[in-house]
Amino acid sequence: MPDEHQGALAGALGTAATATEDGEQRTSFTLSSWALARYTLVVAFTLAFIYLLWTIQEVLLLLVLAILLATAIEPIVNGLRRGPFSRSQGIIIVYTTIFSILVIIGLVGVPSLVTQSAQLVDAIPRNIASLRLLADQIEVRPLRLLLLRALDEVTPSITRSIQEPTTVAEPEQLKAVGGVAAHSLLSVVTVFLLAFYWLTERAAIKRGLLRLVPSDRARKVNATWLDVEDRLGAWVRGQLLVMLAVAAMAGLAFVALDLPNPLLLAALAGLFELIPMIGPFLAFVPAILVAVTEDPVKALILIPIAVVIQQIEGNFLVPRIMSRTVGVSPLTVILGILIGSILYGAAGAFLAVPVAAAIQVILNHTLRPAIEEGAESVPVSTSELQGDSEPILENGNADRQVVQMGERRR
Repeated sequence: MPDEHQGALAGALGTAATATEDGEQRTSFTLSSWALARYTLVVAFTLAFIYLLWTIQEVLLLLVLAILLATAIEPIVNGLRRGPFSRSQGIIIVYTTIFSILVIIGLVGVPSLVTQSAQLVDAIPRNIASLRLLADQIEVRPLRLLLLRALDEVTPSITRSIQEPTTVAEPEQLKAVGGVAAHSLLSVVTVFLLAFYWLTERAAIKRGLLRLVPSDRARKVNATWLDVEDRLGAWVRGQLLVMLAVAAMAGLAFVALDLPNPLLLAALAGLFELIPMIGPFLAFVPAILVAVTEDPVKALILIPIAVVIQQIEGNFLVPRIMSRTVGVSPLTVILGILIGSILYGAAGAFLAVPVAAAIQVILNHTLRPAIEEGAESVPVSTSELQGDSEPILENGNADRQVVQMGERRR
């Protein structure tokens, strides 16, 4: 290290080099009061910043949802901008379309969903009795006892929650429901407002942030920003399309089998697609349980139909609709879901995948070039670089190939 760098480092850390009588140089460490105060302030400001983030976590959640909404509708807004509309007018047109669709769904579908939900709740005791009769007919004694014990444990709590009147006074209950509804409505309005201002002020925000970055890295940061936005928007649009497609296919199957409450079961099948990894397997569980209580033959017919729909989703819909999204490893998804659910509940679990995808894009842009540059100087075999599970021939041949690769690099 040059002398001038050593002097600067010594001044920052409070180190001093001394020479002994035998000519050896020893370094002693001293921390000045100013340096101690500076380090204390840095730690205090860091802790205060973390506490601030924790305090405004709900605002951060709404901001993330707004960014997801903005990135999802931005291609449509950009398409309208090529016509006679400005960016603000394009956003208003998209918002008007979204609200109109939601109003139509609310007027047409919500009353039917409420009616079918009430019918499903009223049919729960009858369905449990049907399941008990089916369990009694199972010839395998351990399995029969296990199912009967499970039904005995679940039935009292379900019956109690359905039949017992609520203990909360009616005015207090109405007040609590009204507060939750008002808070939810305010959160939705806030998300749409933040998304509007994010789309209109994003260019100015990006310019301000890029000015804080060194000029030689501004282009790379801008490319990372655009890549993250592109992947997040594609994920949101693809997720919505997959949910609608699965709900439509499941609804047609439920209607063809003449299952009760087909609209509600189809909506549940689509909503389960929001759950990463296990959602496609849970999508048809409510329908299969209902079919078992109605007619076991219908359940046997529904199981292969569910498998076919899952195959269509996994092999056709997801590869084509969500081809531009970032693939995230299952371990990252599971950890993200656990952390998100602890911090923000169901909303945090839902946002775990896009947030993990954004972090993965950032890491790919920042760490991948350095990793590839370091990997070029390491003599490893081709199969190890490609991740082959089988070894190459024999150990001696593999070693000779490594040596030859090292000689070619030299």
